[in-house]
Amino acid sequence: MSLVKPGTEMRTHSSTSITKRLIIASLSMMALLLAATGIAIDRAHTTSLISAEQDQLRLQFFGLLGAMEWQNGSVDMGDRLKEPRFWQFRSGLYAQVRLRNGTPLWQSVSSETIPLPMPENSPRGGQELFSEIQVYKEPFFVFQYHAVWETEDDREIPLIFSLYSSQTSVINERKKFQNQLTLWLGLVLSISLLVTALILYWGLRPLRDLATDLKRLESGDTSKLQPDYPRELKGITRNLNQLLDKEKKQRERYRNTLADLAHSLKTPLAILKGSNNKDAAVIEQIDRMDNIINYQLKRAVSSGKQNLSGRILLYPLLQRLCNTLEKVYRDKSLQFQLLLDEQQVVAIDEQDAMELFGNLLDNASKACKHRIVISGENNSSTSKIYINDDGPGISEEFRERLLKRGIRGDQYGQGQGLGLAIVGDIIDSYEGSIRFNDSDLGGACVELSLPK
Repeated sequence: MSLVKPGTEMRTHSSTSITKRLIIASLSMMALLLAATGIAIDRAHTTSLISAEQDQLRLQFFGLLGAMEWQNGSVDMGDRLKEPRFWQFRSGLYAQVRLRNGTPLWQSVSSETIPLPMPENSPRGGQELFSEIQVYKEPFFVFQYHAVWETEDDREIPLIFSLYSSQTSVINERKKFQNQLTLWLGLVLSISLLVTALILYWGLRPLRDLATDLKRLESGDTSKLQPDYPRELKGITRNLNQLLDKEKKQRERYRNTLADLAHSLKTPLAILKGSNNKDAAVIEQIDRMDNIINYQLKRAVSSGKQNLSGRILLYPLLQRLCNTLEKVYRDKSLQFQLLLDEQQVVAIDEQDAMELFGNLLDNASKACKHRIVISGENNSSTSKIYINDDGPGISEEFRERLLKRGIRGDQYGQGQGLGLAIVGDIIDSYEGSIRFNDSDLGGACVELSLPK
């Protein structure tokens, strides 16, 4: 039977590494910040390109205005235009002069075969307007200026100057800039990630050292945490060391007190037992007091599972117990066989182990004919120990009752059935388990499972 209570389950909590969480958070935040920075820089650069294009078109307008002459109701530029792209066929820079009603008066040579579209909006007199338009399904910037031309006969003629500039150069420049920006921001992100990881690794090293220290403390390789921790961890480590010292001293004080109590009570009880009092009721109560003291003292002495306790080698302890029992039961000529790895360990207090295996081996010695075999095996987290004897065995219906108080599984000698109850308490305090099965030797097999 298992001593783990029904309905109870061991809960496992999965947690992410602090370093991993910080690196993920830092990387995510840094990526977002760099992405926002990249978008802001790209927009600023695009705005700058468009503004520069607008300034360039404004300068082209002033050149166009300076080269223009009004002759006989028409516009004449002659060869006064200095910008060569106005004379180059489909150069991407086009100009047009029209009346306010849309009637074209002049068009640059570069756009002679291109029907230049009229923008949706026109500027008011003396104002300029910068916008975008599609020319042959290609994006263009268009700069318009509404001027009032005075002729020699003092007539005022409203003219609209329109300059069209292809966005191809701006788009190519923007793509080139975006590629460079992405490359450099990616490089900055990679370097930042590496630097952040190194900083976090260095900054969180005390926590890793503390985890290692706690593991060594749990395995019993040390009894205290190291004192040389950063200021933020000194309070924790100092208080934990104080708690360990206090707990150790308290256990020692409890055990010494219990030992003194046992000595103080045993002597008067021994005197009462040895007296000539023949009253059966008195003798019964004295025996009952003796049994209660034995059981409660043994139960209190059991230290129980300690997460920070040490481990003990099982083989030497069992060897000592077997040697003692061979002398106690010399009339039986007991044969103990230890089939254990000499390096097998269990995470249990040595005194609890003596009480646990002492009771089990004593019961096996009483029950067996001659032979007792002790074997064991290990897995990742527990150690299993098997105690087999060649005695009469234990019936299945009686196995469930064996770990209860006052229940005896044999009639081989004196006792009140407390040994296996103590065994059950110790096993339960270490979150282990015990089962009774049939042995290959013909008797009983006690299967123990203890933390490794």
